[in-house]
Amino acid sequence: MTFPIQRILRDTRILLGRNACDRSLILACDTDTLHLDQLIISKIERAAREVASEAQTVDLAPGVPLRTALEWPEGVGRGMAIMPLPDDFLRLLRVRLSDWRRPARIIADNEPMARWQASRFHGIRGNPERPVAVITMQPTGRVAELYASYAGSQVRIHEAIYMPVPRIREHALDFPERLYEQLVERIAVLTANTFQQPLLSPFQDL
Repeated sequence: MTFPIQRILRDTRILLGRNACDRSLILACDTDTLHLDQLIISKIERAAREVASEAQTVDLAPGVPLRTALEWPEGVGRGMAIMPLPDDFLRLLRVRLSDWRRPARIIADNEPMARWQASRFHGIRGNPERPVAVITMQPTGRVAELYASYAGSQVRIHEAIYMPVPRIREHALDFPERLYEQLVERIAVLTANTFQQPLLSPFQDL
């Protein structure tokens, strides 16, 4: 959902206004060099990244379709596929190849299961029955290593959905609707922390 920056400013100000320490915060913002709205805007993208990174995958739906071509180090449709990820990539929400029985389990390259994917035994690493996608860095950039396929040249991407890094564009932020309250709360916390002011009971009784 697209949220106008003016709405985010309004809701963040309301939340800050519920803090017993808001008087000193607002006074501090009345200087010639810093205004509260400017400070809030400077925190929006950071707060959005943090909230999206911590959220459950289901709360990030629907996400954005990922359009890319697979690379096959062992031959097309044989073994691991490499799926390049876009520059604005934040999280992979769902990926399934055409010969997989289900979407992949998505893990980071520092998780123990990631090491299993190097096994020469097909039953240990990911396979069409229990596919695994490992998010990692290669010299060419961030990729998803997809384990594994054995159906040959007909294998294609059936579905790939990702969450891009949230950015302010045209005075608005595109962000999941169910996470909006968490977003405003995080912006308010980051803003209050700039002045070392505690923010208590966010959204209580709202």
